Parts: sequence; structure tokens; C-alpha cells
Amino acid sequence: MTDLKPKDFASSLDVRWCPGCGDYAVLKSLHKMLADTGAKLEDTLCVSGIGCSSRLPYYMATYGFHTIHGRAPAIASGAKLANPELDVWVFTGDGDGLSIGGNHLLHALRRNLDMQIVLFNNQIYGLTKGQYSPTSQKGVRTPSSPGGTVEMPLNPARFAIGAGSKFIAR
Repeated sequence: MTDLKPKDFASSLDVRWCPGCGDYAVLKSLHKMLADTGAKLEDTLCVSGIGCSSRLPYYMATYGFHTIHGRAPAIASGAKLANPELDVWVFTGDGDGLSIGGNHLLHALRRNLDMQIVLFNNQIYGLTKGQYSPTSQKGVRTPSSPGGTVEMPLNPARFAIGAGSKFIAR
């Protein structure tokens, strides 16, 4: 069998992110990294929740599972436990992963299963066009917080450290 190239990991679907969105760079880097490490399409699973970042499995030629809001870590954990040889990737955003999915993300991190969790942190709910998220800076004005947010922002790296995750990169 020949080695797979980055384009082999890309699905045939049109990518539907806003022009200039950083999610494109993540997708292209993932395609390249999987090819460079000799990953196999049939051994790779991409799981996501809801939001712009969570469209990523559609743009992969691997197995994919687009779950309900905040539940990607739970679904991915089940897949990994059922098939430990599977290369499992979770793609989530700051809203999906740290708001409604915070409890699921916390337990996936503390269990330290052999899977990758990629959190896209743009400090806003982009899909809803500007609702503030758990990582939005204090005082930021958005359509959902016209007077400015009052909460201190959640720090994803500190969240992961606090959960006992063994490896964290930014």
C-alpha cells in the first residue's frame, strides 16, 4: 500500500467556514500531520459536538461522528473504550466544550484515555454570530451581553491542568 498524502484525508465536501477563519489552518494541519505520521483512514475517528469547529469531521475522509452539543468527549470515550486501537480525535469549541460540555470534557481529561482533544478557542460563540462564551474576556460587549460580560473568563489550559490531564499543549 502506498503512503497516504494530506489530500487523502480530505473529504469531497465543500468546507463551509467563513473566509479567513482559523479553522481552515487546523484542518490543513490535521490532514498533513495524519499523513506524516502514517495514520490510516480506517483507524481514525473524528468526533465533534456543535459549533463551527465541530463541522471538522465532515471535512475528513476518516470515520466521523457529529454528536449533540457538549457530548463529544463522552461519545469519544465510549468509542475508545470499545476499540482501544482506534485513533480517536475530539474537536470542540470553547462554548461546546467548556459550557454545556464542561462536565464531559472534565471527566475525559481526568481519565486520560489515549485520545486527542482539540479545543478551538475563539472566545465567542461564532456559529450564533457573537454570543459570549465561557472564555470571553470580562467586559466584552456582544449581542448577548450588550452591557458587557460580568464573569471572569475560563482558562482552558488551567481547566485541563485542574482536571489532571497528563499532556496539554497550546
